[in-house]
Amino acid sequence: MSKRATLVVTATPSGEEMDSVQAYLQGVLPLFTEAGGTLVKRLRVDNVLRGQASAMVMVMDFESESAINQLFDLKEYAELIPVRDRGFKEMNILVTQEM
Repeated sequence: MSKRATLVVTATPSGEEMDSVQAYLQGVLPLFTEAGGTLVKRLRVDNVLRGQASAMVMVMDFESESAINQLFDLKEYAELIPVRDRGFKEMNILVTQEM
């Protein structure tokens, strides 16, 4: 049986493309849920003590790392990539597991 995995996304929106940010979020969140993701938290970063600042953080739990990988291989996700790239200056998509 595969281990549960947690998806952590940090992102900095492009201030000029907030319509693209909203379109990406509205398109991608249902895909995450349909893939079995459970939203743990959506956060706003208020203060960076060290490192590069991201404005947003999202944490979702999935049944396995393969469930996350399959999600990002979907045609529907690929169609959102141009919108994502317009809407965000930076996005880090991390697959994590408990230590």
